[in-house]
Amino acid sequence: MARGARPKKADWSEGTSKKKQAGVADMTMLSKITNEAINENLKMRFHNADIYTYIGNVLISVNPFKDLGIYTPEVLKSYENKNRMELPPHVYAIAEGAFRNMIAYSENQCVIISGESGAGKTEAAKKIMEYIAAVSGGNSSSIKEIKGMVLATNPLLESFGCAKTLRNNNSSRHGKYLEIQFNAGGEPVGAIITNYLLEKGRVVGQIRNERNFHIFYQFAKATSQEYRDKYGVSGPESYLYTSAAGCLDVPNIDDTTDYADTLKAMDVIGITPAEQDNIHRMLATILWLGNVQFVENDEGNSQITDPNITQFIAYLLEVNPEMVDKVMVSRTIETSRGGRRGSVYDVPLNISQAQAARDGLSKAIYDRLFNWIVMRVNKAMQARAESNYIIGVLDIYGFEIFEQNSFEQLCINYVNEKLQQIFIELTLKAEQEEYVREQIKWTPIDYFNNKVVCDLIEIKRPPGIFAAMNDACATAHADPKAADQSLSQRLTACSHSRHFEQFDGSFIIKHYAGDVTYSISGMTDKNKDQLMRDHLELCKSSANGFLQGLFPEDLTQDSKKRPPTASDRIKISANELVTKLMQSQPSYIRTIKPNENKSPSEFDDKRVLHQVKYLGLCENIRIRRAGFAYRQTFEKFVERFYLLSPQTSYAGDFIWTGDSKTACIQILKDTGIGPEEWQIGTTKAFIRHPETIWALENQREQYWYSMAQRIQAAWRKYMVVKNENAGTIQRAWRQKRKAFELIKFREKGDELLNGKKERRRFSICNLRTFNGDYLYVNDNNQQTRGYLLREAAGIGNQRAVFSLGIDFLVPRSMRSARPMPRQLVVTSDQICIIEEKVVDGLIQHVSVAKAPIASIKDLAMSPFQDGWVVVHLESQPDLVFSCDFKTELLAWLSSISHGRVRLQVNSVIAYHNKNMKTTQLKFVKNENAKLPIFEKKTVQVGSGLPAGTRSQVSREKPAASAGRIPKPQQANGNVYGHPQQQQQQQQQRRPSHQPQQQQQQQPRPSHQPQQQQQPPSNAAAAARPTYSSAQSESARRPSAPPPPPPPPPPVVEEPQNPFHKAMFDFKDTGDGMLGLEAGKAYEILEKNGTGWWLASRGGVEGWIPSNYLNPEPEVPPRQSPAAPTLPRPPALRNGSAANGAGGEPGQVDSMAQLAAALASRSPTTATPTNQKSNVPARPGMNRFAQDDSDEEEAWE
Repeated sequence: MARGARPKKADWSEGTSKKKQAGVADMTMLSKITNEAINENLKMRFHNADIYTYIGNVLISVNPFKDLGIYTPEVLKSYENKNRMELPPHVYAIAEGAFRNMIAYSENQCVIISGESGAGKTEAAKKIMEYIAAVSGGNSSSIKEIKGMVLATNPLLESFGCAKTLRNNNSSRHGKYLEIQFNAGGEPVGAIITNYLLEKGRVVGQIRNERNFHIFYQFAKATSQEYRDKYGVSGPESYLYTSAAGCLDVPNIDDTTDYADTLKAMDVIGITPAEQDNIHRMLATILWLGNVQFVENDEGNSQITDPNITQFIAYLLEVNPEMVDKVMVSRTIETSRGGRRGSVYDVPLNISQAQAARDGLSKAIYDRLFNWIVMRVNKAMQARAESNYIIGVLDIYGFEIFEQNSFEQLCINYVNEKLQQIFIELTLKAEQEEYVREQIKWTPIDYFNNKVVCDLIEIKRPPGIFAAMNDACATAHADPKAADQSLSQRLTACSHSRHFEQFDGSFIIKHYAGDVTYSISGMTDKNKDQLMRDHLELCKSSANGFLQGLFPEDLTQDSKKRPPTASDRIKISANELVTKLMQSQPSYIRTIKPNENKSPSEFDDKRVLHQVKYLGLCENIRIRRAGFAYRQTFEKFVERFYLLSPQTSYAGDFIWTGDSKTACIQILKDTGIGPEEWQIGTTKAFIRHPETIWALENQREQYWYSMAQRIQAAWRKYMVVKNENAGTIQRAWRQKRKAFELIKFREKGDELLNGKKERRRFSICNLRTFNGDYLYVNDNNQQTRGYLLREAAGIGNQRAVFSLGIDFLVPRSMRSARPMPRQLVVTSDQICIIEEKVVDGLIQHVSVAKAPIASIKDLAMSPFQDGWVVVHLESQPDLVFSCDFKTELLAWLSSISHGRVRLQVNSVIAYHNKNMKTTQLKFVKNENAKLPIFEKKTVQVGSGLPAGTRSQVSREKPAASAGRIPKPQQANGNVYGHPQQQQQQQQQRRPSHQPQQQQQQQPRPSHQPQQQQQPPSNAAAAARPTYSSAQSESARRPSAPPPPPPPPPPVVEEPQNPFHKAMFDFKDTGDGMLGLEAGKAYEILEKNGTGWWLASRGGVEGWIPSNYLNPEPEVPPRQSPAAPTLPRPPALRNGSAANGAGGEPGQVDSMAQLAAALASRSPTTATPTNQKSNVPARPGMNRFAQDDSDEEEAWE
């Protein structure tokens, strides 16, 4: 997937693993470049289960000796189409890089895996093949067949080519180079396997606590009963070749399961049942050959101990039994003279020679059988189509140093020297030479070139070690001991090299991995590795065609040319391998063995440090830091990245007219890469860091992604228009169909009120949906307010048809009732009134009134536009409350009662109070009352729309008022949302009963201490007389009181907004909200039935949650307007007011003292501390605003 044009550099904290990273994942980032620092970094990562580490594009792998769970299909998928540095180091990243580079740059790739025996090379090769098989394309049957075959080669060749050694339980005893062939589309079409250096000597003997090849133990333990009866197979302890070393079982290896996997792999490869029978026949033959024993006869020659064994071997080989006995104890020698054939002699063999002849036949059969299996696998995996590219995976056993090292170890270490030479040439030497050749500025690095060691072994002039062996075999071929002595003499010619030392019977070669001492004894005989003519004739005489095919040599042809020795063959194979690897772009995996005990927790510092040194990791880090991570020819670079510059491409076409070099420079400049990140050579462009090339690759992907986006955007735009039009039609039909039902139900409410009650203008301006449950009582979420109301109402599983916040007329002891905020819940069976109150700082919901629907006699309303409703009940107090959605409530009650609940309309409504006494609620018209005013059981209402007005749809949406604070959006699960109701709780002030009393409208109290007190109303200001300072002084004299001012016109004061105290803190989250601070009082400007109230404090307005407030309103702080004179109180019952202006001075002082005393009794009448006034508060002025008739009577 395409990413941004300038991606950030790799962050090692990201990836599939969330565990804490240890050390550095790329050792080019080490602060100190020393072998000890590398060793310490590998140790930290090993103990943290991070076995993979990078050095640039080289992967360092430490064998964990346990399963870490990092090869799952999910992990494999995570590395697909990812750059190497995007995820933690892994063998999958190397496989991904090789595969993508092959596709992107059309170049062959190879993965070179090197390291000691037991370091994990075979497992790394298997994971490489698994990844390539998983990510490579192709769904055809032939491609799937090739993938299956490639994976099936692993268990098959492991069984025949791997064995348990002292250092590794699954050591590769052969080399394998697998070349997977791909077509131009990156699909695998075939594969070729090249076999190197099979350790034939392991077939006939192993050192203590090692095993033969796995297949012998699998065959002896788990073969079928048919093969046991047919080939005489029993357990591995019955055969000398499998039991002499004393190791029959290996921990963590199940021979029975592995044998089943081997047979399954044979079926996948296509090996027929007849071929499988012959393979098992050859294995049985080798096992029985090992049981042939010899004794010395009277002539001192060898004699077979048990002829029955050789007879059974003849049965297995399908040859003459006498011929088998002959080749076991004698040898045919033919003399020649002058190029002509001479006499033929049968030379008897002693016991040692007979045992060597027996073992030679066993090794020859197994070697030919292994080569046949490789040939058969190659035939099955032959390319199904034209092959364009190749990815090669080299798995060959690593460097070996034993106590006794012979010809086999020399050949193995020689091949590893060649591989090390490739690594040096391709990563170190080639780097420096290319920089010099391309005239690139960089810092030269000194390195060790092991070509001198390779020449010491393979060179002909002056003769190297292999050449000395061949000469010794040619001059003393008849006697092995004489040949060994000849070799010892000829090796003195190699003493000129400082990497060679010779001793008596041995010599030392100073390899890149360390000094190794080789024993000369038996080395020339192993080098000859010639098949005896008697053995060849025996196999050619077999009636078994499979056995004859294993030995295709022609016995009738005589060749005077010396047959190639084992050293000749290994040198040719190694050079051919080097040639193949040099023709591909290499990727490297350097494996390290942490300890000799195969322990998953042990890290041998000394041993690992030795491997770090001979692998040349320190020099590799230095060269990576000083050099450039990427280089490419101008032509290929432009071909790959010309899309990234507008100067070189237009609409995907190449438009550059200059040469490739200037095109490269232009592309690098246009992509915004700094000049320190790249250099231009004579034929190639060089980029220093891999992150830079990733940025270029991402930009290239982004280009095609953008092109695809344009097409997709056009198509999506078309589909959006199409879907919107279809949705509009569908939505219109659905809304119209649903609207019929809603209109019908709303019209029912209009019919119930039609001609009986005046309508509010905002109530009928549009078709509001009758949702019913405005408090979300039906919500089952226990964290919501609706759920708490449901529990308080005790309605169980019933659904609420209507719920809303109301002003319920609450009776009070010794005082008149007053409307208080309550919650109304109506179900199909009952109607319930719920109170929210604070107990110990917590809000509790308590049911204060409840009545069955069946007990409702009728509903009573006034003929005016108010929202007061009286529910008359049978045998219990009636319910009196103010409800904004009275029409909807009436419709619901009529619906659930099936029309039984009727509506009564009257300006005076009688109801039963708490004590079941009849009380009246009166309604009067007052055009100055903008909102209904409740005072002493009298409701003052302004005129509304005519009673016959019906609801209608508004043609135009009213414009939103400027500066309006938006209500908070409802989140999922929020207890407040969908505001459908607007309640305004008003506190009313009783109008004055005395015409001489001066009335002034109280302004909204200020919340800022520094703010000045607002001026009084114009009417009050006009009524108030003004005085000069002299007049004011004379006015205070008792002898000349001023005349009373003329009474102002009656003014209906605006109701004061209530104040509620916050009980909890509420954080301001924006979007029009206002933060709450516990203990502070807030002025409520607007109440909404959903629970969000519009409040103000300190001049800032915003929406707040009502359940954070004390439901009981606070008495708002009032400010007394300044007045030049002290007004007189109302007339007392004793007639003292009759004195009027002619009262005595003592009376005035007494009234002032009385006013001050009454003001001190009520905290609500005290002057705020932050406001200074020289006029005392009017006695009882705040008590009149509480609509408390009892208190009024007390004052009167």
